[in-house]
Amino acid sequence: MRKKSGDQVSKFNRLQKIILGVIITFLTLGIILRVVSGSTTGNFIYDGISMLKYSMIDYPLQTIRGFTTDFANLWQGHEENDQLRYELSKNPSYKAKYENEKAKNEELSKALKISDEDERFSHTWANVIDRDVTTWNNTITIDVGEKDGIQKDQAVVSVEGLIGKVVEVSKYTSKVKLLTSEDKLNTVSIKVLEEDGNASMGILESYDVGKGRYVITLFDEGAEIKKGMTVMTSGNGGVYPSGLLIGEVESVQALISQTGQTIYAKPIKNFQSFEYVSVVVPKGDAS
Repeated sequence: MRKKSGDQVSKFNRLQKIILGVIITFLTLGIILRVVSGSTTGNFIYDGISMLKYSMIDYPLQTIRGFTTDFANLWQGHEENDQLRYELSKNPSYKAKYENEKAKNEELSKALKISDEDERFSHTWANVIDRDVTTWNNTITIDVGEKDGIQKDQAVVSVEGLIGKVVEVSKYTSKVKLLTSEDKLNTVSIKVLEEDGNASMGILESYDVGKGRYVITLFDEGAEIKKGMTVMTSGNGGVYPSGLLIGEVESVQALISQTGQTIYAKPIKNFQSFEYVSVVVPKGDAS
């Protein structure tokens, strides 16, 4: 037992010596710094000691403080994300606002990509600034007009495809008549792309509000039209340029006592909700 106690005392004495040595070293460095800092000849020594002090003491302490701060910020960000998720789950209005902003950002990203990659058309992008609930399917107002080179009868698209044409233009805004308008004169020359690479021509006659589908008359009663085939503008008629996406075939039925077929086509997927639209002009026609 005595031997063990003696070993503990010996270890304690060694620790005391180490601590005492460190204290004496710092006191000595402090005295030397005070002495040499005021003399010109001692500047070199002072700089060397200062550098040694910085590398052995100051820098490690700064690194530890920086790591602590970064960790605290990271933890705070984690807690804020958890709080945001909690708020979204508990408050439907927050969640709806979040989803709306997310959809707008995705739509804007698509718009920018289209402008960069579309080799066929020149785009003038605009915000939808008015869409009356009572005329939801008929018209929208956009924030570009004469000052932007907009003209009547120019085609208007969303990031998904054709939505209508310009019908009124003022200096700063324009009114767009939608393809879903109740106006029976709002017709579009179309083509349905078939599996063999051919295209069947027809006319988009109207929009069936009850079914939520375009009503299209095809001229060729023998065309083998199937569900899922793509419907695009044909370019005939001179209003809408060729190649703008309209939708896809939903169902087909033969016309009674007439030549041709009636097609019900599903509009582009986000037709009821868009924030950004573009007035398009074929690049060869752009001024």
